[in-house]
Amino acid sequence: MPLINCPDCKTKISDKADTCPQCAYPLKSKQYNNKTNEGCFLQTLNFGCMFIVITFGVIILFFVLISIFS
Repeated sequence: MPLINCPDCKTKISDKADTCPQCAYPLKSKQYNNKTNEGCFLQTLNFGCMFIVITFGVIILFFVLISIFS
């Protein structure tokens, strides 16, 4: 476990620490993975679009078949 210097107070701390125990300087920024949420949104959006396209296709097919057989 290597030690690093805190950028703020220069105290030696673990490189695995999230914040400096001396001055509470944040060492690791918490980055949230928005790509996962975006992917879920896009998957839902794609499913919704696919559902709408299939529904309209079935409706159009229904009216075409009615017009052919009547």
